[in-house]
Amino acid sequence: MEPKIKDTDVVLVSFIPFLFKNPAVGDIVAFNNKGKQILIKRIKKIENGRYYVRGDNKDDSLDSRNIGFISKSRILGQVIYKL
Repeated sequence: MEPKIKDTDVVLVSFIPFLFKNPAVGDIVAFNNKGKQILIKRIKKIENGRYYVRGDNKDDSLDSRNIGFISKSRILGQVIYKL
């Protein structure tokens, strides 16, 4: 997500926003990458209830170009603050 969020940044992630609304295009979300790691990416599009996520660093990002669409159940929450 560089340059907006760097690897060394600490972020606050909350599931509360998604209790009241579904994730939307433009939201920055943390999600479980099939138990391997937690990734932070921006939602770029939504198709059939699944989310296409991309990193802001287009040249070097593990995102939906590599892992495909993600389901809502894999989303842990929305990034609401960067410390």
